[in-house]
Amino acid sequence: MLYFIVAGVSGIALGASIIAFKKVFFDMLESSIALSNEVLSKEDERIKQKKLIVALKRILISLGKTVGALIVIVGLTILPLFLYGYFSEISFESLDFSSFWFFASLSIGSIIPFVFKKNKKVENYSEASMLLHKLILNNYNLSKLLFSFDSKFKSGEKMVDKSEFVIVTGLARAGTTSLTDQLFKAGKFSSLDYSNMPFLLAPNLWKKLYNPKKAKLKERKHGDKMMFGLNTIEALEEYFFKAHLNDSFIGESILTKHDIDEEIYNKYIAYQSLIRSENSYTYLSKNNNLILRYPSLRSLNKDFKAIFLFRKPEEHAHSLLNQHLRFSEFQHDDDFIETYMNWLGHHEFGENQKVFSFDNEPKDFSYDKNSLDYWLSVWLNYYDHLLTLDDSEFLLIEYQDYLSNPKEVLLYLENELSADFDLSNVQPFKNNKAIDTTNCDKAVLKSVAVVYEELKKRKVQFK
Repeated sequence: MLYFIVAGVSGIALGASIIAFKKVFFDMLESSIALSNEVLSKEDERIKQKKLIVALKRILISLGKTVGALIVIVGLTILPLFLYGYFSEISFESLDFSSFWFFASLSIGSIIPFVFKKNKKVENYSEASMLLHKLILNNYNLSKLLFSFDSKFKSGEKMVDKSEFVIVTGLARAGTTSLTDQLFKAGKFSSLDYSNMPFLLAPNLWKKLYNPKKAKLKERKHGDKMMFGLNTIEALEEYFFKAHLNDSFIGESILTKHDIDEEIYNKYIAYQSLIRSENSYTYLSKNNNLILRYPSLRSLNKDFKAIFLFRKPEEHAHSLLNQHLRFSEFQHDDDFIETYMNWLGHHEFGENQKVFSFDNEPKDFSYDKNSLDYWLSVWLNYYDHLLTLDDSEFLLIEYQDYLSNPKEVLLYLENELSADFDLSNVQPFKNNKAIDTTNCDKAVLKSVAVVYEELKKRKVQFK
């Protein structure tokens, strides 16, 4: 009987050791996938070789740690049995390892540490889910390989490439999420949603493995009463550009203006076809980084609709400041949130916040990020540049018009998009918060006021 108790203790040692060294095994898996990712690279051979050497060093270090961990695990598992034999004056070789009760005790013991272990979980993401996200989203070449044959997994009619699509954009907190959601619910649109994570470039392959029909809704972390679930559409297409441009437009503190060439544009249209559920449906996305590549995208396509939203500067800046403080705290408490936002190209606020640079030069607003002046400067930087673009090729809508008269705005868009909308559930919103700007830099307030007035002149005018 004592022998089987010792076998249970060995099992506990085995389970506890596996938990303790779990990170080592995860790192081994990550480094293996990373090496495969570099093998798939089509970069210049010299650059590829350097990256392969780095990836190979990483996997060798991980392999060494893994072997060491296995030795320790085996040692800790055998130790209780060895001590039992030593004190019982029974040779280790003569111990009975073949009986049913030995394996039962060892198995039960190995399960106990997992039962009492507190699983680390971020929102809806378990440790296994976070690992899967890392394996896919950290490896662009692997994602692009999956993208190249995802069409083979698409069900239904063969999709025809379509030059007409709709992008809702603007500086974050301009109402882009709400308008995109309303459009999606009103018309025949297809878009990425949370269920496509993390296989963003292979939505049909992932759907064969994971296709939730219903998802419980809850308020998103922004605290703005916007509800989301696995089937909620979101700004996820930016990963396509990050992967195909290899993050070339993402600097340490800025996001730079860049051009899309015809090859990437054609892949982008093919990507939309993977997402569209029917040929009669139109691809819809929210992408607040569109302004960085809008001129080159427009030069390649005169048919797509871009909807830019803007908001009263002090209200907009105040909302951005609140989100910056909110997400900085979230990211400080859990770095997976920052990693997640980086994967999706969300650098609007928080500890990973970056500023749009339209001249590809660093931006220094000379204000603390926790001040309203800083976010007024962010607003000015974005919308001052927007005024330099040809506004005859995009729709400019003010947030307040959408809040007060959403049905009128959607009726206008229905006509512009030659669509047929169901507007039975559209209701106006309210936002009457007054913002105190008495401590703001008067020069900044004057500058944003000038740009705001010009935006109001150029916007779509509603009765």
